[in-house]
Amino acid sequence: MHLLSRLFDLATGRPLPDEAGGSASRAQLIVAALLALGVFAAAWGFAAGSQSLGLAMSNLYKVPMVVILSAVLTLPAGMLAWKLSEAPCRGRNILQAFVGGCFGGTLILAVLSPVVAVYYQSSAWAAPYLAIGSTFVAIAVGTAVFLRASVRAVDGKNGWRMAIPVSTFVVLQIALLAQLVSIASPILPERTVFADGVEAVAPDLPEPLLPHTGLTEAR
Repeated sequence: MHLLSRLFDLATGRPLPDEAGGSASRAQLIVAALLALGVFAAAWGFAAGSQSLGLAMSNLYKVPMVVILSAVLTLPAGMLAWKLSEAPCRGRNILQAFVGGCFGGTLILAVLSPVVAVYYQSSAWAAPYLAIGSTFVAIAVGTAVFLRASVRAVDGKNGWRMAIPVSTFVVLQIALLAQLVSIASPILPERTVFADGVEAVAPDLPEPLLPHTGLTEAR
């Protein structure tokens, strides 16, 4: 129960009190949050694919993979931005805030997954809009939690310096999410614009040249 209480504190962006165990205790909390958010993402994935048993079962690993990989791949650039910007907080605090935002976002997905499942069993028109809408809500909530926890971590001291690392974390993770979703597709029974990744955002841009091959000219 104590761990569960601390996880909910993490999801609301509250500063965690120093406890016995120090770094080991915080590491345990972060690992528990990562495991929990994987379970939350899997629950939403199963609900979103519930029209087809095969799709629902594959979503049990694809959706957590997308969420966790996007978070892990965001960390190096985000932590470098924190270091170079000389943000007035400890690295463990911004890491904790980031994991808390991811946890809070996937918690929203888990809460909405029963609604998504019901609509996929009863409304072919509304279900995809609800599923996609729930992901946008989750991203918005996760970003808000991350931002609130980051602001609280600096106690109002030179808080403007947090803009660079926070923006780096948020923008890069959203970009990674969009592309990882295209790699893992299909996730929803319907084909959506997100299945094509970045190409769907800018379909009319010229393709990059392919030097030394002649492939561009042949095409």
